[in-house]
Amino acid sequence: MPTEAETYETLNALLHSSEDRYVCMNRVRDWFNAHFPDFDLYLEDVWNENVEGETHFEYILRSKETYNETERLAFDVYKNHRTEKGVWHLGDYQRTEILIDNPRPIIDFLNANGVAWSG
Repeated sequence: MPTEAETYETLNALLHSSEDRYVCMNRVRDWFNAHFPDFDLYLEDVWNENVEGETHFEYILRSKETYNETERLAFDVYKNHRTEKGVWHLGDYQRTEILIDNPRPIIDFLNANGVAWSG
């Protein structure tokens, strides 16, 4: 496992690694999940709750040990469409909104949920 400083630096670099925020968040999620097996940075789909006609795929960090979760760290926005029978279907990707400026909320969550840093 990387040290706390290495984790912060790597996540910070990944958060700002591309102009495409979708790419950044998927890099963060892939790296994080590969290095912290007791945690899961996952996507939760939320249909029509935040904005009618939109699905938000929220990036949430969860401890597999304590079951604690963060608030959403970011979210992908998809436009939904409704059939003539009123059934909603996932539409096209619109954008990704990142709600954190740096990885401090992730580090704080790890510390609060028992990570024993190496080094």
